[in-house]
Amino acid sequence: MSDSAPSVRPSVWWVLTATTATQALASMTVLVPAAIAPVLGAALDLPTSLIGYQMTVTYAGGITTSLLGGALVRRLGACRTSQTALALCATGALLIASGLLPLIIIGSYIMGLGYGCTNPAAAHLLARFASGPRMNLIFSIKQTGVPWGGMMAGLLVPSVTVALGWQAAVIMVACMSLAMLALLQRSRAAWDDDRDPSVRLLQSPLAAIKLVWTNPTLRYLSMTAMTLSFSQMCVSAFLVAMLVEEAGFALVAAGIVLSVAQISSVVARLGWGWLADFLQSGVLVLKILVALMIAGAGAAIFLNPSWPVAAIYALFILLGVTAIGWNGVYMAAVARLAPPGQIGMATGGSLVMTFAGVLTGPALFSASTKISGGYAPSFLLIVLIGSLGMVSLILAGRRDRMQAAAQATPETGPQTPA
Repeated sequence: MSDSAPSVRPSVWWVLTATTATQALASMTVLVPAAIAPVLGAALDLPTSLIGYQMTVTYAGGITTSLLGGALVRRLGACRTSQTALALCATGALLIASGLLPLIIIGSYIMGLGYGCTNPAAAHLLARFASGPRMNLIFSIKQTGVPWGGMMAGLLVPSVTVALGWQAAVIMVACMSLAMLALLQRSRAAWDDDRDPSVRLLQSPLAAIKLVWTNPTLRYLSMTAMTLSFSQMCVSAFLVAMLVEEAGFALVAAGIVLSVAQISSVVARLGWGWLADFLQSGVLVLKILVALMIAGAGAAIFLNPSWPVAAIYALFILLGVTAIGWNGVYMAAVARLAPPGQIGMATGGSLVMTFAGVLTGPALFSASTKISGGYAPSFLLIVLIGSLGMVSLILAGRRDRMQAAAQATPETGPQTPA
């Protein structure tokens, strides 16, 4: 099937709105357990810190579908893949609502399967219908779906939990995903006219990883994303538990801080995207972002109940802007560097490495709380992993400049870096 756009071009704004909403609902779903971690832990009679291992199970599912993301998009179409993602997220949430530990584990994995489908599908649609000189900004707007989802999880889920119980809150989130699934059906014919049913899903499950690994710039960029996703999930998964157990916050008050951090990252993603377009360098913007994140994580090590509330908000706004606000610039850089016609596969392969950071981050953070004696000292992990990310960015920038110089010709001049 042809990869060209259909004769009647779908509305760019509807494509952007729909992909952002799908991302938001998937993100909200996977963050529900973290948003009610103290209540969920009490209901299961388990330590709250174990939420890190639940997140690890979730993102193991995300890695699974990231390996197949490009093939899923080509075979089913990007719209049907997005609908599949929402269905899996809703199914996982309903299993978690059962309150039975074995089903919670299975539901977490299924929920992750859905989350892993969202980015390859969205990248395909945006590159097809919304490409242009503002790609960094467009991708950053779409990636605001992640913090929008986190904001909704922080505001709605604890409040519904207090009013109706944690299971009602989880069921509510599942219903929201199913409603979006139905709404996407109106666009299926226009968005999926390039699908190819003959594509085999399992013909080469490691092809996406190979595509990324053999491109040095994509490889180092993906390694940076792995460190950033590590940091993002540690902040998102443990913020509420940390404030409730170590700073004396009530559950709803801690949820508001989580929402403020997520809202900050919404604004930041737009700002980072604009700056990357202005500077014509996503790698340079990521360097600035990582440096600020390391500084914020270093400050978090010293968080204690004596801190003023305003200082706590300021700290998590900074971490929201950086540790949660990086995704759009990164996704746009991957789309620009991907070979023609392989954006979905390159995105999926890069996300495998990204999810590896998510997979290890919460689990290592949980283990660190036992060794260090608390959540705050464990932020040293983010300082260390962020430093590794900065090294990878330096290497990515160097490779990107070498590649641009190699591709330059007297007729075209130097290539614009990602």
